[in-house]
Amino acid sequence: MRTPILPLSDAAWAALLPHIHRTPSTPGRPIPDLRARFDALFAAVTSGKRWTHYEAPGATPTPTLHRHFGRLAHAGLWARLLALLASKDCPAPIKSLAAAIHAAHRRTIRILGLPAILVARRLHIHEALPAPSWLLPDPDLSETVRGLLKTIVMDYLHPQALAHLRLCKALLRTAGGRARIPSCLRTL
Repeated sequence: MRTPILPLSDAAWAALLPHIHRTPSTPGRPIPDLRARFDALFAAVTSGKRWTHYEAPGATPTPTLHRHFGRLAHAGLWARLLALLASKDCPAPIKSLAAAIHAAHRRTIRILGLPAILVARRLHIHEALPAPSWLLPDPDLSETVRGLLKTIVMDYLHPQALAHLRLCKALLRTAGGRARIPSCLRTL
C-alpha cells in the first residue's frame, strides 16, 4: 500500500514556487489556489491510480488536474525539477519531494515519450523511469552501436565480422527496449 503524500510544507512550497512561475502562463482564468492544486497533483501522481480512477480531494476536478499536469509536462516543469534533484545544490525541501517528483516524471513519460526517458537516463535517476532501465529504449547505446557498425562494415572482410555483427544485433535489440513490459516490473 502506498503512503499518501502529505500537503506541501511551507519550506517545500517556498522552494518549489520559483520553478513553477518559470512555466509559461496559459490563457484562461487564473488558478485560485496554486498550492492546493500542487497538493492535489502530487497526491494524484503518487496514488498509483489512473487519472480516470482517481478521485480528487477538494474542489479541483480530476480532468482539470490531468490537463494542468499535461501543460506542466509540455512546459518542462517536471524535467527541470528532476534536473534540480540531480544537482549537488538541491535544496533540502525539494529533496523531501523526491518521491513525488519521480512519480510525476514517470507520468510525464506517458505524455512525452522518449525525450522524457532520455532526461531520466542522462541524469542517472532510475527511480523516475517506469520500468527497469534495461527494458526501456536506450538511444545512447544505439548511437554507440551505430558507430561500431560503421567500423565493422569498413572491415567487412575481417574473419570475426560475423560475430561482431551478431553482437551488434543483440545490442540494438537491447537498445530498442521491450515492446511489452511485464506488470511485475513496472514502477507505478
